[in-house]
Amino acid sequence: MKKSILYFFLLVFATPLVAQRDLTPGKNRSKVFGGGQDFRTISKHGLQISFGPNYTLTKSKNTIYDGTDDTGRPMNTIIDPSGSFGAFINIGMAHYRLKESKFWGSLAKKNPDGFFGKRVKSNLFHRFDWGLGFDYIGGKEKTTVELYTPLNQLVSSDEYKGSFYNGYLTARFTADRFTKVGDKWHLETGIGFNFNYNILSAPEAPYFSETKAPLRFQKDFMAQIHAHVGMNYRIRKGDYLTFGLFLPMVGVYEMNKLKPTIQWFSSNYYPLHPQIKWIHHFTKKVKGCNTPGSEEDRKKNEEFLQNN
Repeated sequence: MKKSILYFFLLVFATPLVAQRDLTPGKNRSKVFGGGQDFRTISKHGLQISFGPNYTLTKSKNTIYDGTDDTGRPMNTIIDPSGSFGAFINIGMAHYRLKESKFWGSLAKKNPDGFFGKRVKSNLFHRFDWGLGFDYIGGKEKTTVELYTPLNQLVSSDEYKGSFYNGYLTARFTADRFTKVGDKWHLETGIGFNFNYNILSAPEAPYFSETKAPLRFQKDFMAQIHAHVGMNYRIRKGDYLTFGLFLPMVGVYEMNKLKPTIQWFSSNYYPLHPQIKWIHHFTKKVKGCNTPGSEEDRKKNEEFLQNN
C-alpha cells in the first residue's frame, strides 16, 4: 500500500512537467504552454478521460469464527483478507456552468459577509462531468483452520488461500466545485453517483469446501454515492489535468448496511481509486476572422478560464 501511494505521488508531480511543451504549429517548441496569446473561443463543454489504478482496502483485524468439526472437536476459522491492485478507465463529457443560480445568488446577497456570500456565491457547483468505463477490481483472502482437543490443545493448523477479480462496466456522474489555491491550481471537491455492472465475474464458490465461515458474493449490479477530491492543474487554455481520489461513500444497492464495499468470499473489500482526469474543451467555430471578440466576451472567457 505504501509503494502504491509513493508511485501515485511521483506520477502527480511528474505529469505537469511532461505537459509543459507547447506543440502549437509554427511556434518555438521550447516555449511552455501559454507563451503566446491564444485567441481561441473555448466552449463550456469538453471531453473528459479519467484513468488510474485501484486498490481494495480491507479490515486490519482478522475475523474468527468458533465451531466444531464433524467429530465435535473445537475448531477456529480465522479469516484474513488483503487487497489487490486493479485498474480503471472512464471516458465521457465535462460541462461547466457559467449561468448564475438565482437561488444561491439570493442567499449570497442576503448575507454577503457570511458563508454563502464568501464561499458559495452564485454557484454551488462549477462543473458536471460524466462517463462510461471499465473497472477491474480484485481481492485476496486467507483462511486458517485451527483444530483443538477437548482440553483446548492445538492439534493442527492449516492455511487456505483464494483470490478473485471482477470486471465492472461503469457509469458515473459527478458534480465538482473549485477553490483557487494558486496561479494554475484549484482544489476540486465533489459528489456524485456511480453504477457498476459485473460483466467478468469470478467464480462464486469457496476456495476450499470445508469452510465454516459464512459466504457472501456481491450481486452483479451496484449503485453507490461517491465523493471526489483532487488538485486541478491548468495546462493551457482549455486543457486541464486533475490528480485526485475517487471515493465510494454509501452503498445504495446492495445496501450492506450502507457500506460501499464489494462482498466476496467471507470479507468486504473497499475499492480506492487514485485517478488522473484530463479535460479538453472544444473550440467554438467563429465566423469570419478569429479575433478575441468584444471586451465583454473577453471578460466572460477569462471568468470561465478562472473557474469563476
